[in-house]
Amino acid sequence: MLYLSLEDTQRRIKDRLYNLTDSAPDNLYFAVTSGLIGGGLEEQITDFLTEYPATKLVIIDTLQKVRDSKGSAGKAGMYGNDYDDISSIKRIADGFNIAVLLVHHLRKLQDNNDPFNDVSGSTGIIGAADTHFILRRKRSENAATLLVSGRDVEYQELTLQFNDLVWELVERKNSEDIHKAELPKFLFRVVDFMECRTEWVGTATELLTEMKEQEVTPNMVTKYLGQFAYEVLEPLGIEYRTKRTGKSRLIKLLRRDGDDANDAGIPI
Repeated sequence: MLYLSLEDTQRRIKDRLYNLTDSAPDNLYFAVTSGLIGGGLEEQITDFLTEYPATKLVIIDTLQKVRDSKGSAGKAGMYGNDYDDISSIKRIADGFNIAVLLVHHLRKLQDNNDPFNDVSGSTGIIGAADTHFILRRKRSENAATLLVSGRDVEYQELTLQFNDLVWELVERKNSEDIHKAELPKFLFRVVDFMECRTEWVGTATELLTEMKEQEVTPNMVTKYLGQFAYEVLEPLGIEYRTKRTGKSRLIKLLRRDGDDANDAGIPI
C-alpha cells in the first residue's frame, strides 16, 4: 500500500504508526510530498506501481493537496476541472486494477436531502468516482456514520465506533433496511390490532379510538394506509379497502384466513 499523507510530517506519521503497531508491514509505504494532477503525480504513482506490482491500494490524503488551485484554461469550468482530475486518477486505478482512495473535505453546510451533495466542489467529483464514502461524526463523540454509495455497490449506512484508535463496525443497514426503518410504525400497530379480528369497519377517527392511538391523526391514518397498505399490510395478511359514504370515508380491514375466494365477495 502507498499512502500519500500530504498534510503530515514524517515525524507525525511515525508517531501515529507506533500508536497502532510495533511492527508495520513491509509492504506499507508513505510519502509526504508529491506532484500535482497533470503535473507529475500520475507519473510518480505509475512508476511506484511498476516497481512494486503487488500494490493494491493507493491513498491520497488529501485530494486538494494534489490539485492545481488555478485549474486549466482548456477545461470547461469547475465541473470540467473536477471531473477531469478524478478521471485522471481513475485511469491509473483501472489500468493497474487497484483501488485508489481519495480523501476529500465536506462543506460545512449539510444537505439534508442528499448527503453526497456535501462533498466540497462540483458534482464532477461524485460523477467521476466509482464509489463514494461520507463520514459524519461530531467532534466530541466516538460514534460516527459512514454512508456508502457507488456504481457497483448497494447504498449502505454503517454505524461505527472509534475504540483504541480503530473504527469498529456496530451496525450495517442496506437500502431495504433503511426503507423499512422509515415505514410508519402505525402500520405495524394496525397489524397487531387485527391479530384477534377477522374484519373491522369504521372511520379513521374510530380506528384511532379503538386502537387507543395518540401519535397519529385521522388524516395521517388515511395517508399511511393508502400509501403503504400494499407494501406492509398485504404481506402480513391484512387487506385494506376504503369507500366514501355521505360525509365520511369508511375503512375496512380484513384479516385473510387463506381463503381469498370467500373474502373477495365481501362488499365494503
